[in-house]
Amino acid sequence: MNRNRALVLALQGLALALWGLHLWVRRFPPTATAIPGPDSPETAWWGLWPITYAPGWFVWLGTALLAGVIVWGYSGASRKAADGASGSPASLSPLYFTLTALLIGAFFAFPLVHTRWGDAYMLANGLAWPDPALRITLSWQAPLDVFLHSRVWALLGEARHWPDAVPAYRLLSPIAGALYVAVALALAADRRLAPAWLTFGLLSTLGLIQLFFGYVENYSFAAAGVLLYLWLGMGAARGERPLWLAASVLAVTHATHPSTIVLAPSLLWLGWVRRRDAGGLVRNGLEIALPMLIVAGGTIALMTTGGHGLHALFTTDRPGGGDARWFVPLFRTETRWEQYTLFSWPHLRDWLNEQMLVAPVILPGLIVLGLAGSGRRRYTPENREADSLPLIRFLLIAAGAYLLFTWLWNPDYGGQRDWDLFSLAALPPTILLAVRLPAVLGKGHALWAGAMPLLVVQGLHTIAWIYQNTLPWSWP
Repeated sequence: MNRNRALVLALQGLALALWGLHLWVRRFPPTATAIPGPDSPETAWWGLWPITYAPGWFVWLGTALLAGVIVWGYSGASRKAADGASGSPASLSPLYFTLTALLIGAFFAFPLVHTRWGDAYMLANGLAWPDPALRITLSWQAPLDVFLHSRVWALLGEARHWPDAVPAYRLLSPIAGALYVAVALALAADRRLAPAWLTFGLLSTLGLIQLFFGYVENYSFAAAGVLLYLWLGMGAARGERPLWLAASVLAVTHATHPSTIVLAPSLLWLGWVRRRDAGGLVRNGLEIALPMLIVAGGTIALMTTGGHGLHALFTTDRPGGGDARWFVPLFRTETRWEQYTLFSWPHLRDWLNEQMLVAPVILPGLIVLGLAGSGRRRYTPENREADSLPLIRFLLIAAGAYLLFTWLWNPDYGGQRDWDLFSLAALPPTILLAVRLPAVLGKGHALWAGAMPLLVVQGLHTIAWIYQNTLPWSWP
């Protein structure tokens, strides 16, 4: 069997298997409790849980759509469509800008209606607390993000009699989403990486776009910042953009949420790989260090002038949550904020659930490529630039560091309620998959037939996830 044909069949089989898991989970009814028992069959696989809230017609329509896309992939019409979609026009077609406008409109039109995830309840009420002395205005947990939302509430909330800070998040998180989508468009426009439909499709169907639907937490601007950094870093890896620009964006992203510091190894690697530039390692070190120092100094000054200086970082706002323990314990849990040990089945299950909730096709797709021996293939003028080693290594370092963080860091509230903290880890492997698929399959019909079913499954999953979070819900 032709190698490309076998890989296409494997990707189609992956899409069918993932959708089959969604159908299997619908055997169990949706749970009505906020923190259900971790081993109950209704909640053990919470990464697939959004599909249980979707109406039956949506599920069967999605099944028919997936089957239709797979069957249509073997038709002559699909070959013509693939050839047209994989061309290299001078600019993106109007379709992508229309889809972008619709997606940004959806961010505003379908906001999340509850505060069940992470610190959302505390933020929604703390930023708008009646007593100004007790009001949350600054936090080392997410310095610039909390400051921005608290300022918006101070400017608009009292004047408009907002009962809490939820409207501020419903205003700002879609704006972060607009930035995210703009960067996704920029990545899609770079035809040396992948066809636009694949890059834009993978990034716009990730479950983490839930962060832009009025989401009440500290990760919306961090998600946009991470994607912007990856785009600029890829350009820096190819010697097309200055290193200081990627470093500056990452520095500001660190200030929106410090967890993004896990991307620092990828930035240091960029400095090393470009050591032959004029000025060498010394100049590269300065281009990395100066933006970090400037942003860090500005952040410390902001927090200090607000009466929330470094003393708070090491006391009330110390990293590690309620018990100040950063990592999942090795052998036994000792506080109520530790849910499991590092090598236990519940920990692995939560980690798998996180991947299924946020990026159901990404890591499985990369695994299929790896098993197919995707590194052994013929170079052509079409794929040589896309598969340049510096770019691939940059994405691998970023993806590996972020995924290691999701494995080691202790989720105080458990994986289900802390899904958002780990969701940003999906971005580097998503771009890596978008780069590697066309490098292996080419940019023609084989790519279309193999990748389009993955986009359908991920898109259906994310639509169900967004729909779930627009349903009425209250704390029991």
